[in-house]
Amino acid sequence: MKKPHLQILIFVLFTNISFGQYPEQPKKELLKNYTSYIYQFESKSCWKYKYRINEGLIDLQENYCNNKLTYRAEFKYDEFDNLVREIQTYDVNEGKVSDTTNIKLFYENSRLIKKITDYCVEKYSNFDISGKPKLTEIKDDIEILPFKEILEYDKKGNILKSIKFSTNLDLKTENEFIQKETTRYKYNKNNNVIEIYRDFEPKQEFPIPVNGGPFLYEYEYYKYKYNKNGLWIKKFKIVNGKQYLIAKRKFK
Repeated sequence: MKKPHLQILIFVLFTNISFGQYPEQPKKELLKNYTSYIYQFESKSCWKYKYRINEGLIDLQENYCNNKLTYRAEFKYDEFDNLVREIQTYDVNEGKVSDTTNIKLFYENSRLIKKITDYCVEKYSNFDISGKPKLTEIKDDIEILPFKEILEYDKKGNILKSIKFSTNLDLKTENEFIQKETTRYKYNKNNNVIEIYRDFEPKQEFPIPVNGGPFLYEYEYYKYKYNKNGLWIKKFKIVNGKQYLIAKRKFK
């Protein structure tokens, strides 16, 4: 299986939050009264992400490990607030850079139906009444994303159920097989996830290690502490009856 360049991997996770462990971004309407925020990972992690906000959208991101800058990029959006360009200006291994990744977006009746980058093509279809796609089909050159995802939503647009299909390699037989991952979500009144349930076919043993991210458990539970505007500032994860502080956010 091909190994993607770190820059591309970061970009994939930023633009495909549901597939990775990248920090979820608050909705635009909740960020309009702020100019920036910091995402601080749990205390054992060296990582901290800083975001600059412009009219509710993140237009600059800086990643730090032990307070050392490792990555900086600017982001551009189209009229529908969908990401169309990443301009990376700093890389820890190269220093100042000027690398641009463009995304081509195609719409039909104001609905996004296709997204094309240098490494991935995503097609969206089977839209619900609110215009959200229930089917995503993916052709992925770097072979780290599922090739199909089926989604179900609640009345508020939150994902209730995700079914992902991906091609994996059996390390014992070296044969490829299709894996089906079903994930169900529950939310609180602030539309934050409070429960996750995962099921794999063929079955997998939990917890499942993830490169660059936390272990995946069959059942995960979450609690939050909020600021006065309804944005969480502390996030707790509960697994096997134990509660852990996994992230903090500070808004300005």
